[in-house]
Amino acid sequence: MAFEKKYDLGFLKGMSNDDETFIKEMIMTFKQTTPRIIIKMGKYMKNKKYKALGKEVHRLIPGVSFLGAEDIKNDLIKIEQCVNENTNLDDIPGLLENVNKNITELITQFDIDFNLS
Repeated sequence: MAFEKKYDLGFLKGMSNDDETFIKEMIMTFKQTTPRIIIKMGKYMKNKKYKALGKEVHRLIPGVSFLGAEDIKNDLIKIEQCVNENTNLDDIPGLLENVNKNITELITQFDIDFNLS
């Protein structure tokens, strides 16, 4: 099953002078740390701990930004905005579901594209 590319490594390539080892390390770090953050975000949402949810969302935004994962970044920004403004809180579960699905696809793409499995 082919996925639409969920990332653009242009920023990382420019910042690292196209250092493949550095880029792969950044991807591995993202792959190792992100699932735990996603689990925490789900728990915080379930327990309506919006301030804690906002902190986890904020932690994740730079990583997805560095990887050029714009769809994920945009959903995270929307969640952060809902939490910070205490508005549209009913939108958060759907946004989190999108984030989770897109991150799963992103990690799968990295596994395939960088032979990480």
